[in-house]
Order: sequence, then structure tokens, then C-alpha cells
Amino acid sequence: MLERLLALLDAPPAPVQDPARPPFARREIAVVALLVELAQADRALADTELAVIERIVRERFGLDAITAARLIALARTELDAALEDWMFADAVRKGFDAAERVAIVELLWEVVYADGKLARLEGSQMRRVAEELGIGDAERDAARAQAFARSGLARGSGPGTTEAE
Repeated sequence: MLERLLALLDAPPAPVQDPARPPFARREIAVVALLVELAQADRALADTELAVIERIVRERFGLDAITAARLIALARTELDAALEDWMFADAVRKGFDAAERVAIVELLWEVVYADGKLARLEGSQMRRVAEELGIGDAERDAARAQAFARSGLARGSGPGTTEAE
């Protein structure tokens, strides 16, 4: 009996899981933080951008609306607390293979185009993030074209279809 008690005392504590907050992988938090960061690149988080982020998070990670909202809130909190944003790009680079990272860049472009325009700052930030993710210019541009085609802007159905880059 005493031996079992000593063994329990020597064992590392079990992690406490908050049942109200589902566990999210670091790489998931990092992807969502990058989505939010790009949405805020023009210094405003438009409702349309937030709606696109919510849709992407639900679809990409197979989450219901409430769980997706929790993940977004957690990512926003971590992004606000971060001194450097490279840690999110680093987590994505390490957590996903090259093809998955290209798909993530495409999602980032979807968020950028959600408000119907591309600001210069958004374009330069996308170049920087893609580079940090190890995505080359050709892949970044192909991902951009895919996101632009899906956005409805290519057909002229979105607001402010001008591109300023």
C-alpha cells in the first residue's frame, strides 16, 4: 500500500482538462491566429472577414459553430498576447506538410479578399507570411488565384472589386 502511494506521489500530475474548453492542437490555434492576423492587416476586422474565418474554421477543422467560436476566441487572445507573430507561422510550418501549407495560404487569401479589396499592406503581409511558411512565389500566386476565383470578385459580384497592390 505504501509503495503504491509513493509511486503515485512520484508520478507526474495528470493534465487537468477543462470540459468547457475542447483541446485544440497548437497548429490549429496557429492557423486561426494567422487568419485573424491577415484579416486585421488593414487595421480593421470587418464582419465579412470574420464570417469567412468562422466558415473556414468550421470546414477546415470539422467543428460546430460554438467550438469554432471558442477556437477563434482562443487564437485571438494568443495573437493579442504574442510579442512576435513568427511563432504562429513556425507552428504552421512545423505542423503541416508543404501541400497543406499551400492550402492554408489559399485560406489566408480568402480572408484577405473577404472584404472585396486587397490593400497594399495585405499584399505585402501575405508575401511575408507565405515566405515564413516556406511557400514560394509561384505557389503563393497560384493560391491567390484560386482564392480570388472563389471569392466572386473575379465575376464582379463582390463589393469593391479593385485591387491595390
